Amino acid sequence: MSYRDSHRPHASYASYASYASHASPMVSRIRLALACSLFLTLSGSFTSLVCAQRPLNLDFDRASVAYADRPWGWSLGWSSFDPRVPASFSLDSTQRVQGRRSLRITATDTGASSPLRAMALQLPAEFARGSVLRLTGAMRGGGRGGRALVQLEAWMDRAGGAADTAVLPLRERRGEWQRFTLTIRPPNEPAVHSIYIAVGVEGSGTAWFADLALSRDGIPLSVLPADDVPPVTATERAWLAARSAPLSRVTPEAASSNSVPPDLALVSRVVGNARIVALGESTHGTHEFFTMKHRLLEHFVRRLDFDVFAIEGNQLAVERLNAYVHGAPGTAREAMRSLFRVWNTEEMLALVEWVRGYNATHPARPVRFIGYDMQDHQTPVDSLEAFVRRVEPAYLARLRRLTESYRSQASYATPQQPEARRRAWGAALDTLWVEVSGRRAQWLAPARSRADTLAVEWAIHDADLVRQAARMNVTLNSPDRDSLMAANLDWAMRTLYPTSRVVAWAHDVHVSHGGDSARSFNGGAQMGAYLKHAFGYDYRAFSLLTRTGRYSATRSFTDRTIASMQAFPAPAGSVEALLGSIPRSAGSPGLVTDLRVVEGDGVGRFLWRARPVRHIGYAAYDYGFDLRAVMPLEFDAVVFIDRTESSRMLVVTGK
Repeated sequence: MSYRDSHRPHASYASYASYASHASPMVSRIRLALACSLFLTLSGSFTSLVCAQRPLNLDFDRASVAYADRPWGWSLGWSSFDPRVPASFSLDSTQRVQGRRSLRITATDTGASSPLRAMALQLPAEFARGSVLRLTGAMRGGGRGGRALVQLEAWMDRAGGAADTAVLPLRERRGEWQRFTLTIRPPNEPAVHSIYIAVGVEGSGTAWFADLALSRDGIPLSVLPADDVPPVTATERAWLAARSAPLSRVTPEAASSNSVPPDLALVSRVVGNARIVALGESTHGTHEFFTMKHRLLEHFVRRLDFDVFAIEGNQLAVERLNAYVHGAPGTAREAMRSLFRVWNTEEMLALVEWVRGYNATHPARPVRFIGYDMQDHQTPVDSLEAFVRRVEPAYLARLRRLTESYRSQASYATPQQPEARRRAWGAALDTLWVEVSGRRAQWLAPARSRADTLAVEWAIHDADLVRQAARMNVTLNSPDRDSLMAANLDWAMRTLYPTSRVVAWAHDVHVSHGGDSARSFNGGAQMGAYLKHAFGYDYRAFSLLTRTGRYSATRSFTDRTIASMQAFPAPAGSVEALLGSIPRSAGSPGLVTDLRVVEGDGVGRFLWRARPVRHIGYAAYDYGFDLRAVMPLEFDAVVFIDRTESSRMLVVTGK
């Protein structure tokens, strides 16, 4: 589809939602739990971790990267999102069976309810389908009203799977270790996506868990079985090297440089005449990813005529940053506070200041900043109210009746609220959008300039943005966000900047464009898949990967403390291990590799094998290679940086 063919009137996110339902079935709440646990992380040191495959850490001997007193690879699961019962989780070297540690969980029931306070180990299910899984171990406890539980389950998107549970009332045989054995046979079906092991306390009391062991068909497992990826031959490696260019640097070029180094020349060939170029990243907190994107942005602006920079941030919030890069008063740090915390880094500060400086000297074609996210239920309402107060004050009371209850919530996402209440908010905001969009003609009638027209379009889009937030709050379905972000970026390109070329910044999973319900991330429900569907060859996506190093991330979804985390070294068979094996010139920090090869086409067909790839969001993760990618399906090219460091966080005050 060419740019001319795809340039059609925007029809709101409904068209994206219909494409999503065609590309992939809706993901259930259980899949949301999977997505959450894939991003949740814990704590510890990797000095002894040199394993090629994922360690299971069932004996709790290794500590997590985010919390030194919690086990590596285990997450808090639903416990992170349900604060009703206070609980503590820690490694205990004083109570053990055979290993060096046990896991201690203490819960204090408030009396309102007794949810399970648990730590969970969630594993991709390929190794277990159709096999007999047996989990053994020991637990002991103390307390009068609670009970300890161990769960072994096979999870499917819908009903089914398999489960077994061991229960120990804490009032019985207090202080004695009790052995347990759990056994399941997961169905041999692709719909079985996860093996879930949880240990926890229900009610009040303390329990210890130790000496866990897992076997498959009677064979003990201490690491996940190796991924079934054939080794790369010398011919295949040489073929890939011929499609790669060594990185000359990961920082911006000198301002006076007019020559184009080979790595940027390869980038330009991949970009071609595309209108949207998306730059992904396998973590949100890698220093070299920031600086490399800065280098690429300068190249795109100076040499390829790009003039819009779109970032994974709330759409109206980023407009404040856009004002700054166009010369508005204040400081870059103040303007950047409108971004998500992970973007408040020294590296982003340098990029923002460069854009402001560039705009000051290129007023005829400045670079704009735009956002496209929708995790904000208040700013769009405020913006819409300000517009209505000017053009139709009689509608203001009605607008407030439809929005005030949802707007009063502390966050756009309220999973603690009853579903009926969330659905009522969603219905009210759907009504708002219908009423506001129905006013387009009467609001446009007195418009006398493009600024007047855009003010109307922004007001209608404000109603759409708060409706999107309410929709996400109803479904609590992570892939829905990709559809909405794609719709918002589409709206900005068609409405605000219809002749611009855009550089988009987001996570690899968001920018990937495969859209394949069987092989792609999120069952094919990716922002990039929607954009590829809408813009065809005018969309290009780059992945940014690293083999080893450190990154910045929050300790978990509920603990927003950002710290430097150790990245798990790329395991054998992963995309990063393959790229790290490609020869490059001495001193080069990495490679740019052209991934555009047709499936089944000659030597290059080996690239179409699914391989583990790093996948970490804003929260730390101990392992990070549970997802697999068919790289040419998802990306046009990859920027690989062998060794990286943590992004450098700015000190944010007053929040």
